[in-house]
Amino acid sequence: MNKKYLSIRNFDWMLLLAVLIIGCILDGCVPRSVDRSMQTDVIDTIEVFRQKIDRLQKELHIPGMSVAILKNRQIVFAKGFGYADVKDKIPAEANTPYNIASLTKPFAAAVLMKLVEQGQLDLDVEMAAILKDTDFTFRDDTIHGYANACAKIKKISKNPFLFYGFLIRNYRCDTEKITVRHHLTHTSQGIPGQTYRYNGFLFKFLTQVAEKVSSKSFDELIVENVIAPLEMTRTVPGINKDYQNQVLADRAKYYRRGFWGNFVPSSYPAKLSASAGMISTVIDLAKFDVAMDQNLIISKETRQAMFTPAISNSGKLLPYGLGWFVQEHKGLKLVWHYGHAPKAYSSLILKVPKEEATLILLANSDGASAPFNLGAGNVFRSPFAVAFLNLFANLEDAP
Repeated sequence: MNKKYLSIRNFDWMLLLAVLIIGCILDGCVPRSVDRSMQTDVIDTIEVFRQKIDRLQKELHIPGMSVAILKNRQIVFAKGFGYADVKDKIPAEANTPYNIASLTKPFAAAVLMKLVEQGQLDLDVEMAAILKDTDFTFRDDTIHGYANACAKIKKISKNPFLFYGFLIRNYRCDTEKITVRHHLTHTSQGIPGQTYRYNGFLFKFLTQVAEKVSSKSFDELIVENVIAPLEMTRTVPGINKDYQNQVLADRAKYYRRGFWGNFVPSSYPAKLSASAGMISTVIDLAKFDVAMDQNLIISKETRQAMFTPAISNSGKLLPYGLGWFVQEHKGLKLVWHYGHAPKAYSSLILKVPKEEATLILLANSDGASAPFNLGAGNVFRSPFAVAFLNLFANLEDAP
């Protein structure tokens, strides 16, 4: 990984790119006429994108956000917009940490697939077999064993007064054979494997799966397999306490819209699980993105399996693979994930493997996700995604 691109802070990335291209011209690495044109095109494209993001941030009433773009596995744009702290006027920067919500899921999937590669996990083993002696927590209640947890789930799902009962409705753990793969692909409700239904609550059960088969805590697994090897020093769970404490101190404040349209401080505490809870920056997430593309965490074959959409029992193509959304537009594969903590924060990562282009976006309100129902599996609902695809993936006709 080229750490030169990933360690520079508070720098104008458009200027950096221009300097690199001009340096290449002077060194005679490619014809000058081609590079002058390329230099202008790249800088113009980045400036158009910056203006679009700046406009969207204001239109969607997002107090602060950070955005990065990678092209050919190198950061070509990384910038903050607005404020990480509205009250104290602290600007959002490329290295500002945010809660990343469900962008935790691709990390969890990478850890689980690493366990598969190591022979410790089989995706087609039933959850009941792995978790038969595991403790489950439902708010303040601890339930021992999958069978007892299943009985609790059935009771909760039938109670109209419990706000999260609808999340586990039609989870037939008492009558159906539900596997790890069903949870990983969001096909565990109803007849397992038949219907896609995005469900972060049920995805969370994969935390216990990873811990059970590895005999390690989930945060240990993420740090050992991803965060420490990639030197993600602005990410929680952290490499050590010093890094972790600094990230928590620098983390963006979160906001919701007030009655008068003002920004009101908000919070959405999330305990770390396979579903959510990580904190990171667009720079550190870029390291993860590059490492995935370079097969540094898992093998190429495993990555390709993760980036392949699941197929239902009836042969229908579903919008989710193994820990990632997957869709195609005119033959071009898009691999992505979003995060959404209501009235608190939001996030998006969008990869176009054929173009070797990636968008990473973190925001300190829910404005980058809440209006777009991204859980339905269509990234084109996001205007941020459309702006990126139009400019960096040769999809000028993106809807």
